[in-house]
Amino acid sequence: MPEPDIIFSLFPKLRRRFPGFYADSRGEKRLYLNSGAGSLMVDSCLGVINSEGAGLNPMPGQITQPENQTREFQQQVRQLVADFLGAGRPEEISFHFSTTAALFNLAFALRSLFKPGKNLLVTNLDHFANISPWETIGAWQGVEIRRVRLTRDLLLDSSDLLSQLDHDTVLVAITGASNVLGTIVPLTDLVSEIKQRSPALVVVDAVHLAPHAPIDVREIGCDFLAFSGYKIFGPMVGLLYSRPGINEGIVPYRVETNRVEPPYCWEQGMLPNLQLAGLKGALEYLLELGRAVSSGDSLAPARKIFRRAMEAIRHYEQDLSLYFLERFKKIASPRLKLYGIDSPGRITSRTPTFALEIAGLAPSDLKRMFWEKGRIIIADGNHYSAVVVRQMQKTALNRVSLAHYDGPDSLDQFFDCLEHIIKH
Repeated sequence: MPEPDIIFSLFPKLRRRFPGFYADSRGEKRLYLNSGAGSLMVDSCLGVINSEGAGLNPMPGQITQPENQTREFQQQVRQLVADFLGAGRPEEISFHFSTTAALFNLAFALRSLFKPGKNLLVTNLDHFANISPWETIGAWQGVEIRRVRLTRDLLLDSSDLLSQLDHDTVLVAITGASNVLGTIVPLTDLVSEIKQRSPALVVVDAVHLAPHAPIDVREIGCDFLAFSGYKIFGPMVGLLYSRPGINEGIVPYRVETNRVEPPYCWEQGMLPNLQLAGLKGALEYLLELGRAVSSGDSLAPARKIFRRAMEAIRHYEQDLSLYFLERFKKIASPRLKLYGIDSPGRITSRTPTFALEIAGLAPSDLKRMFWEKGRIIIADGNHYSAVVVRQMQKTALNRVSLAHYDGPDSLDQFFDCLEHIIKH
């Protein structure tokens, strides 16, 4: 574990690694509090695109130097992602246009499992990227689709999930964290209970969890896990982990001439080398952070260094979330409401993502006011988690989503603007 205050001492340096923090591409100042929709890019992401990505050969190979260079580069990025996730081998990682595309590809590949008489489970806490693929392909194939509800305080109802499992359950799709409420799902314990009760495959959408906490797919025990490069300070690219040994009943999208073994069977066409270069730069930034928070053991394996980095980020963001809740409660306006976990004693069960509303003010209007009065970017809408929002009997909510490049000064600026809006 890093020293408790180490990331606070690093914070000013970390912020300077994100060129978009202080100003947009035209040099105009603004405050970006919408990292849940896509994080800011770290400087090394752009640097590796320029230094390595532009010189890569389109097609990897094993004869000419450019082909070899490209093949080795792609393998290196697979290994970095495997280390970030705690996977066993780089071949467990495949690249996709986006996480949504990866999960639609996966749903299609598993279509032969979705037979009449079988069932699959999706949850009301999930982003629709981990609902629509299963509902779409499942409905085509005639499988029964079961929905897992939320509790009254908007947590995933684990008891409801476990009660719906049986020996005909072929798949359970769950999220690692809600991208609208910030709620973290206790994956390791939940997946263990699922596996004890059912032969179902477990698919985890870790898009919102990945920038906020360490992930270890072997500890979790899932069969598949997906996340996105543009949420971990890099470019748009989808990543899919597939547990080795899962072959029966899986037929991915694949042209006949593509290799039949994973990870290549999961990928369609040429890989996007520039995106992979940017992803490499983003992951190397996290390795730098991990070495900085534990400089005495900088030669440790990459997966251990990644874990230290993400533990440090988690620790820092929990303190940031506590500060958010403290300032929120000081406003004490009856018009202002926060959804999700708001107890400081449960801060370890959430990411720094906050859904809120001001009574009588449309979310789109509040978003506009923050922009016009404070040059602050927040989000409005259902955030692709429409079932969560519907359960609150809403059509849209505002969302403030932070990352480790934010600080108490970011929140002071936000709350000063919020108090002004409420008052005037």
